Amino acid sequence: MTLEYILRNYKTERYKLYSDVYNNNKVSGLIGFSSYLEYFENYLGYYKTIEDTERLIEHAVQGLFEYKGKLYIHPHQKVWRDTGGNEKGIRSEISAEVITNILENYEACEKAIKSKDFADLYDFVKKYKLPKFGGLEIYDTALRIGAKFNIEPNEVYLHAGTLIGLKTLETKRIVEEDLSLKKSVKIEELPECFKDMNPIHIEDFFSVKKVDIMKM
Repeated sequence: MTLEYILRNYKTERYKLYSDVYNNNKVSGLIGFSSYLEYFENYLGYYKTIEDTERLIEHAVQGLFEYKGKLYIHPHQKVWRDTGGNEKGIRSEISAEVITNILENYEACEKAIKSKDFADLYDFVKKYKLPKFGGLEIYDTALRIGAKFNIEPNEVYLHAGTLIGLKTLETKRIVEEDLSLKKSVKIEELPECFKDMNPIHIEDFFSVKKVDIMKM
């Protein structure tokens, strides 16, 4: 199994997202998309449809998105416990404080939006987050707000599973040593097979395919 093989599968196989219907403990499971492109088109495309600023910020921070008439919570934000009993996800009280911080400083948020630079939007969210609101949550929030205004990252941001995937390539000497120490990396710093991909998609690939990358 090679990196090119794993990437080819990512591009061609159905995309699976395990997500819960918001505020309904009885409805959860798998949402299937024909490809990763359809997933991102529906997931981030939802935020483009939100006209109300307060609702945009609330849903961006909480990871809420509509799909086929149902409101889902993205698995990155869902609260759950792993096999070791460690709590994952973001509690509602944490999200509520971050939402309040962003709305109270929305003038600064608008400034970041007007710059059309994802890094500015990312840094804004980072400035007003809470200690338990980590790198993945900062990235996700900025990505969702940015989707509304057609602002995308031009580099691959590193955090959580994405960082694990890239670190694995480091240990296998496929990418430059210490590349994973950066906040984000340029596509040119990655193997040639990524040259035609969007940084958003590469970030996702490293996360969802990290186990396959470890098995190479």
